[in-house]
Amino acid sequence: MEINLIKYLNLKRSINVVKILSSFTLSKLIRKPIVWGMPISYSIEPTNHCNLKCPECPSGLGVLTRPLGLLKLDDFKKLVDEIKETGFYIQLFFQGEPFINKSLPAMISYAQASNIYISISTNGHFINQENVDAVLKSAPDKIIYSIDGLDEKSYQNYRIGGTFKQADHGLRALVNGKKKLNLNRPYVELQFIVMKQNEDQLDEVLKYGKDIGVDRVVFKTMQISSYENAIKFLPTNEEYRRYTISNGSFKIKGRFANHCFALWRTSVITWDGRVVPCCFDKDADFELGITNGRLFRDVWKSDEYTKFRSNVLGDRSSVSICTNCTEGLKINILKIEQ
Repeated sequence: MEINLIKYLNLKRSINVVKILSSFTLSKLIRKPIVWGMPISYSIEPTNHCNLKCPECPSGLGVLTRPLGLLKLDDFKKLVDEIKETGFYIQLFFQGEPFINKSLPAMISYAQASNIYISISTNGHFINQENVDAVLKSAPDKIIYSIDGLDEKSYQNYRIGGTFKQADHGLRALVNGKKKLNLNRPYVELQFIVMKQNEDQLDEVLKYGKDIGVDRVVFKTMQISSYENAIKFLPTNEEYRRYTISNGSFKIKGRFANHCFALWRTSVITWDGRVVPCCFDKDADFELGITNGRLFRDVWKSDEYTKFRSNVLGDRSSVSICTNCTEGLKINILKIEQ
């Protein structure tokens, strides 16, 4: 089982969940942002450095305009100490490769000591046979392990700078080490982004994941940001496309509703303390405040955050980062096989 929420809920956290759900529901009805609680979950960025150069990743391509850096352990601890009474899920990733930050094991352990569920997404190139025991000693509750091709040609077509061989060895070392030590965590999710060059491998991917012994295989549709990449990468199978393409442009499937639960249930914090509304604001263009020297609660309740929520409730399609977002859309984003 991936996560048992009951394990992470206590009275204060449960009351906070009710506050968030009820205030979001009321906000949708009256078209005015009311926020009674604090986020349930957070994405906190260990670093925005990356070792790969994936064509749809601004971090790997080096096109982020915000500074590159590493989250300091003390800053992470301060955040955890503030949010732990109400929040119980932290994604320790945003942009970049989390394992580049050498303080990552200490961050995981510190948050888990407060009964917070930790999830990490990795390309796997920093996990190997030599260090896997150390990785497992401070393992997150869940690792999303991205492999987008089962041979070097399909893998390196997107994961530029990496190799399937290295990613494969890391995944096998992780799963075998977990079995050898008889550990319950991490829950290992093999993520496969379906693209034109790998869509013929789906059955093979399921067999690959089963043979290795991962806990779950996830087929994920690809997010794109340009017509050129849409033509180059989107698969022919419509089931694994989240866009329609016509007349030299692309558009996400589905109709936007003028609300977004993410603005009530979660928040994203960059390595240097910038608070942004969601994971689609990769370059912090919609920065809502900064936690350095300021409590997160004050940013969460700030006029800037309230105004952003109001804009989404009024006309979500007018907010640029929302136009490529799948939140609330009735489309097939993930196909999961246990």
